Amino acid sequence: MTHDPDASEAQLYADLPEPLVLPPSELLANHEPNVLAPLVRCSKLPFRHLTSLYETHITHTPMILAEEFSRAQVARVSDFSTSTSERGVYWMTPCDSSNSSSSSRKGKEVIRLTHPDDDPKSDSNSNLTHQRGSDDLITYHNGIYGDRLPPTPTRPNPHAELVRGNLIAQFASPTAKSLVDAAELISPYVDGIDLNCGCPQRWAYNEGIGCALLRKPELVRDMVRQVRDRMGWGWSVSIKIRIDPDQKQTETLIRNALQAGISYLSIHGRTRHQPSTDPVNLEGIKFAVKIVNGEVPCTGNGDIWTYDDVLTMREKTGVKGVMAARGLLANPALFASYSSTPSHAVSQFISLSTSYGLIFPLFHRHLAYMLESDFSRNEKVWFNCLSSSSAAIDWLEGRGLDWKSKRGTVWDARQGRGVMTAL
Repeated sequence: MTHDPDASEAQLYADLPEPLVLPPSELLANHEPNVLAPLVRCSKLPFRHLTSLYETHITHTPMILAEEFSRAQVARVSDFSTSTSERGVYWMTPCDSSNSSSSSRKGKEVIRLTHPDDDPKSDSNSNLTHQRGSDDLITYHNGIYGDRLPPTPTRPNPHAELVRGNLIAQFASPTAKSLVDAAELISPYVDGIDLNCGCPQRWAYNEGIGCALLRKPELVRDMVRQVRDRMGWGWSVSIKIRIDPDQKQTETLIRNALQAGISYLSIHGRTRHQPSTDPVNLEGIKFAVKIVNGEVPCTGNGDIWTYDDVLTMREKTGVKGVMAARGLLANPALFASYSSTPSHAVSQFISLSTSYGLIFPLFHRHLAYMLESDFSRNEKVWFNCLSSSSAAIDWLEGRGLDWKSKRGTVWDARQGRGVMTAL
């Protein structure tokens, strides 16, 4: 498509085609996306929306207990909320269009465009509304921020396609029935579900969920198959695992999952007994990818702190998607190749959290993660003593954060100015 060189940016955006809406497996197989991991209590709606502004193409909910979600209305309201605007829209280049000869590294590289909030003159206002979904099944924010737009109205390269991001709900379940019921309830609001087979916490293991499933391949196969039977074989069902010290156990689990028809596989490169301080085992992820043998796309997870780590993960393991957890907590703009959290990301998080609603402990925790590298020891102590969202915001304003004047500039991906282009 050729553009009128005299057209305004608004006219160029108005002429954009509708974005492609791809299932997660196809997005992974063809576009090598960046992925927000399911974070315990932390990957709630405001944070998912924030990361989607900075080239995070697939986001996950926190791990949700399927038994509670399927039988209790209070659990559905408290554990899951979504928005018509939380999925981003991106220019993405199909993998087969990549020019690998231009670099020895496998992956995609970020081209940084000027971020609007880097310009102090950038300012606008918006009227925000909130409404609950009519069926009252979950907390559903409809039409608050309008349609999402890509970072630029022009293709960054001739092969780039306009693609909408995905939202995945992750469930933990000890039985197939509760997983199937939960999947059916949440299906109108997400692009698929993921079965947690890797949570290493002792309470989860004792409840028969998370890493307790790593050595129950027949149960995992039955759970995936029953979701398939209920939801249809075109609906996305994935699993997230940890590697096993015994590679035969990993192989058995993966082969059973493939027989059941998983859409894709996510692999955390540590065993259930390893703490996060241990380095990620890239060879272990590579082994799991080898067992899959291209039947479904794979995502690798572990020690993603910089964009260079993203390239290394793809190069060393052969995964299609790269998933970050703690790295995104510390820097939500990681996938847009920011070396640390930019101030406009903090402003956007405050706006999103106050508009969607986020309880103070989570609000405070996210800000502490994002700003930790900028705080002196005394500032950390002072910030940790704050007891309300308003106190935290006032304290940050006192340090020069002007988030109110930029409120209203954050609601589409033009505010997350990282554009992915194939090498």
